[in-house]
Amino acid sequence: MPDTAAKPAATHAAAPRSILSPELVEWAAKWTDFFGILFAAFVAFASYFSLFAQASDQATARYILTALLAATLFRVGFRRIGGYAFRRLADLRWQATRVCVVWGGTVALLLLVAFAGKESESYSRGWVLSWMIATPALLIFGRGVLRLLIGRLGRKGYLVRRLAIVGAGEEGERLVGILRGAKDGSIEIVGCFDDRHTRVPPSVSGVPVLGTTDDLLLFARHERVDEIIVALPLNADRRLKIVFDKLRQLPVDLRLSAEPIAGSLPIRGISEIAAVPMLDVVERPLKHWNALAKLIEDKVLGVLLLILFGPVMALIAVLIKLDSRGPVLFVQDRFGFNNNPIPVLKFRTMYTDRGDASGAQRTVRDDPRVTRVGRVLRALSLDELPQLINVVRGDMSLVGPRPHAIAMRTAGRLYDDAVSTYLNRHRVKPGITGWAQVNGYRGEIDTIEKARARVEYDLYYIEHWSLWLDLKILLTTAPQLLARRNAY
Repeated sequence: MPDTAAKPAATHAAAPRSILSPELVEWAAKWTDFFGILFAAFVAFASYFSLFAQASDQATARYILTALLAATLFRVGFRRIGGYAFRRLADLRWQATRVCVVWGGTVALLLLVAFAGKESESYSRGWVLSWMIATPALLIFGRGVLRLLIGRLGRKGYLVRRLAIVGAGEEGERLVGILRGAKDGSIEIVGCFDDRHTRVPPSVSGVPVLGTTDDLLLFARHERVDEIIVALPLNADRRLKIVFDKLRQLPVDLRLSAEPIAGSLPIRGISEIAAVPMLDVVERPLKHWNALAKLIEDKVLGVLLLILFGPVMALIAVLIKLDSRGPVLFVQDRFGFNNNPIPVLKFRTMYTDRGDASGAQRTVRDDPRVTRVGRVLRALSLDELPQLINVVRGDMSLVGPRPHAIAMRTAGRLYDDAVSTYLNRHRVKPGITGWAQVNGYRGEIDTIEKARARVEYDLYYIEHWSLWLDLKILLTTAPQLLARRNAY
């Protein structure tokens, strides 16, 4: 065992222990945004009404409530996109663009609510305009100041989290490699410690091994250590208990690295059921308030779009009847939520005697089974319009992974056989349009590589769902339809 515990090399050892931390900076940024939006609203209100008009008490209360709602919505939205993560706060360009986008979405939502509630006339246009402009300018200015503070405090070592690693084996080596790959400069590994008597290397991925856990106790009393991470085999429960019992006397954060299983089982957090701690590996998507928001989005927009496209759908029905014999609608069983089959509606685009209800036979370019009207409908995806009925009925969503025919194949193999994670996309309702479609994976998928890429986009959508993402997909769908790629 190398005897180096008495001479640790610590770049930031001189920095005093402080209450400052990356988590505190994140917390401060959240509340700075909240009060910054309120301050911008107050300045705009005071400036406008002192110069041009006089506000009543009732109007003043309305403006205060609006500002509070906007501040809350912005903070929630910015947190959802990871804008308050410490590694992001020092990236001024990233922050500036996201502040503008999230603030724009917040204002758009408020204007929509005011319009729907017939309250838009109750607000001064001058106040709204000045507030809309002043808020992002103030928030971006604050981000610039924050970036300077983070840089200055970081150089003095206040915002650098100093870690000690217990375990110099394979687990410790993998953990050190990952931590040293972090690019935000918020982590410094002061050394590794290991209680083994043999097979202890002098260093782990360039980090010196400074002794045993007894040496760590002495080290942590003379040098600044903010956190100790134990990187030992997870099945060594007796050894883990001894280490934690010994180290819990130190005034530092003690953590157990889940890296050995994180590669195959992504850990999302820790929960508790009947006083038993649980590692959260997979969470049900779209639950609680997210599920309610998605339901409202589908029902409200589904009904509005059905009314809007009603005349177009009626005209298409007439053209289909004039073009060829057979029913107007084509009904096909496809995968729905939780792999359960659902009857999906489409306008009929093929001759009745040549269609394939199972979906096993792919549609190809210049397919002789497709009618003249059907070619136009498929090219513009107008044949999918009856699926608005599926949305209103609750079988589908406006946005989600596209529903595939149960017998659908790619490269001659069933989809779920060709792509191992294929059935994971059915954890949410299928959609009329989706993240894969607006990213170029629309229409025929003739190779396994394309099939896997489409599934990856679907799974990304499920993991990162938000109302903002749905809105982005809906707005991007129209240009994709006009491009007419892979649609025949």
